[in-house]
Amino acid sequence: MIETVWEGAYAVLRWQMTPVNVLNPESLAAFREALETVLTDARCAGIVITSGRREFIAGADVHTIQRLMGIAEVEELYRVVWQVQEVFLRLETGGKPVVAAIGGAALGGGYELALACHHRIALNAPHVEIGLPEVQLGLMPGAGGTQRLPRKIGFIPALPLILEGRRLPAQEAHAQGLVDELATTSDELLEKAFTWLSKKPLPQNPWQDPKFEPPGGGIYHPRNAPFLAGAIAKAHEKTQGHYPNVLYALSALYEGLQVPFVRGLEIEAMYFVRTLQAPSARAMVRTLFIEKQRLDKLPHRPAGIPPAPIRKVAVLGAGMMGRAIAYVCATAGFDTWVKDQSPDIAQGARTFAEKLLRQRQERGRLSPAEAEATLQRLHIATTYDDLAGADLVIEAVIENRPIKNQVYQDVEPLLAPQAILASNTSTLPITSLAQATARPERFIGLHFFSPAERMPLVEVILGEKTSEQTLAWALDFVRQIGKTPIVVRDSRGFFTSRVFGTYVREGLRMLLEGVPPALIENLGRQSGMPVGPLALADEVSIALMYQILRQTEADMGRPLPDDPVHHIGRLFVEELKRPGRKGGSGFYEYPANGQPKYLWPDLKKYFPPRAVAPAEYPDLMDRFLYVQVAEAWRTWQEGILFGQADGDVASILGWGFAPYTGGVFHFAEYVGWERFRRRSAELAEKYGERFYVPV
Repeated sequence: MIETVWEGAYAVLRWQMTPVNVLNPESLAAFREALETVLTDARCAGIVITSGRREFIAGADVHTIQRLMGIAEVEELYRVVWQVQEVFLRLETGGKPVVAAIGGAALGGGYELALACHHRIALNAPHVEIGLPEVQLGLMPGAGGTQRLPRKIGFIPALPLILEGRRLPAQEAHAQGLVDELATTSDELLEKAFTWLSKKPLPQNPWQDPKFEPPGGGIYHPRNAPFLAGAIAKAHEKTQGHYPNVLYALSALYEGLQVPFVRGLEIEAMYFVRTLQAPSARAMVRTLFIEKQRLDKLPHRPAGIPPAPIRKVAVLGAGMMGRAIAYVCATAGFDTWVKDQSPDIAQGARTFAEKLLRQRQERGRLSPAEAEATLQRLHIATTYDDLAGADLVIEAVIENRPIKNQVYQDVEPLLAPQAILASNTSTLPITSLAQATARPERFIGLHFFSPAERMPLVEVILGEKTSEQTLAWALDFVRQIGKTPIVVRDSRGFFTSRVFGTYVREGLRMLLEGVPPALIENLGRQSGMPVGPLALADEVSIALMYQILRQTEADMGRPLPDDPVHHIGRLFVEELKRPGRKGGSGFYEYPANGQPKYLWPDLKKYFPPRAVAPAEYPDLMDRFLYVQVAEAWRTWQEGILFGQADGDVASILGWGFAPYTGGVFHFAEYVGWERFRRRSAELAEKYGERFYVPV
C-alpha cells in the first residue's frame, strides 16, 4: 500500500493502492507507520512522497466519507477527523525535509497532504490536476487546506480555489503558487526532488514561524478587507442559503488566519464536522459521489457482450450540438466525420474545435502534439460516401421528423454491418424514429446536453426493438468519451427533457400570470436552480421549444393550447422574431459590444406585470422545484427510469436541479416526507394537478 524505497540517504514513500490511491483508515494507518519509520531513522536526510500510479492521491474514498457521516456523536466525529490532521502535522514538524513529487492528480486530501510537505514538484502533463474541489460535493477541505493554502499563496488568491473548488492543470497551479516547481518527465520529477533535498533545506514550512505573515498580508490588511467583504457577499449570493459548506469554509479561512497555525487547524476541523452533519452534504455526496460512481461503472450494461468495436464515428448536423458532439468524439480518440447540408456550417465544426483546443493548450491542459492529433481525427464530409463504413452515426439535425427520416435513409446503406444509428433528439420517441430505418434493433437514442463539450451527462434511450448489443456498445461509447450515462425507456421527452421542461414552462406560466420577469428569474435562482427559467429558455432556444411543440402537436393530431409555449413560442418566433440567444435576442437582449445581457424592456408591453407581495414568494419558489419533482415521479411510475437514483444523478448533471437536495427523487427525503406530501397537495390545490405527486 505504501512502499518505502531508499535512494542513498533519502526515503521515497510511494503510494501504491488498487484500484486508486485514496485516503481511508487503512491507507492513513499504513502511511503513518511508514512515515514514523523513516522520521526516526538516523540515516534519513529527507523524504520524497510520490505515487506508483497515474494519480498522486485522489482524496478520501466513498466508504470513508460514508463512515464519517454515520458518526452521530460530535466529539467522536471530531476525534476521527483530527486523526488526519495529526498525521499531516507529524509529517510537517517531524524534523526531516519532505518533498511531494506529484506525478498525477492531487485533489482534496491528496493535495492537502502535498501542502503539508515542505516543497512540491508537479509533472507538467495534461492528466495532472491539482486543487481542493470538496465544495462541489457539499463538503469543504478538512485536512488543512483552508489553513495551509492561504498561508502559502495569500488569502485573496486562495479564496476562489477553496470556495469554488477549482481544479488547475500543473502549469496553472505552478503559476498561482500551488506547486513550487514543474518537471517534464517522471524521471525528472524524482531528480528534481532529490536535487532539492540535496540543498539541505530547513524542515519546516514558513507558517511555523511565530512571526509569519501570509503573502499579501493578514485578514485585516487594507488591501484584503474589501475582498473579504466581497467574498462574503458573493458567497451568500451564490449559495442562497442552501450550501452551508461554502460559508463554513469561508469561516474557517477568516477565523483560522487570525490565530496560531495549529489553532487554525482545530477551527477547520470543527467546521468540517459541521459540514459532514449538514443535510445538503449528505444529499450531494450520495448523488454526486456514490451514485455517479455507480453509473460510471455501467450497471445497466447487458452482461456477456464483447466491448464495442467503434472506430469511425459520423455526426450528421454541425449546428451547436453537432459540432460539440464531433469535438467530444475526436478528443476521445475516434476517427470522426461531420456532415451538414451547409458546407459552411460543416466547416464551422472544425473552427469550433480549433478554438477549444487552443484554449486548452493555453491553460496547459493539452500539448500541441495532442491538439494536432485531435484535429487530424476530425474530418468534414462533403458527401454521404465519406461516411461509408462508420461504426456509429449520431444524428443531430433539427427536431423535424421528415428531415430526420430522410438523413437515416441517406446514410444507412453506407454503414458497417453492425453499425449503430443513434439520434440526439431530445423529445421525439426513439421507437417512432426507428421505423424509418431498416434495422430498428441497431437504433438507439444518445441525448447529449448543451454545451456538449462540457456537460457530463448522456441520456441513452431504448427503442422497443433496440438490441442488448446496441445498448452495450452505446454505453461503452459513452464511457469512452468520458461522460456519465443513464439508461431510460422510450417515451416522448424521455426523462430529462420531460422533467427539465417543466421548470422553463413554469416560468412561462408565471410570465403569463403577470409575475414580473426579473422576479421570475431571481426566484428561480433562489430556489436553487443555476439560472432563471427565461434565461434558460433563451439558451435552449425558444425556436427549438416551439419547433418541438409543433412536432408534438403534429404527432398527436391536435393542438396543445394549455402549454405556455403554444402562445409564447408563436409570439416570439413568428411575430417578434426573437428566437433566443443563438438568434441574437429572446427574453433577453445580448449587446454586441460584449456587455452583460439584460431582460428585454418591452416584455412588459406583451406581459403586463402585476404587483406580487413578498408573501407569495415561497409559493413561486416552490412551484419551480415541486413541478419538476412531480413530473419525475410520474416518469418513475410509468417505468421510464431504471432507478430513482439514476434520475437524481441525471437531474443534477443534466440541467442542474437544486444540487443541495440530492436530486428530484431525493428531494422528498431532503425536505422530509410528511412536509413534502403536505406541500405538494397545497400547491396542487392552488395551482393545478401538475403539482400532484403520486406517492
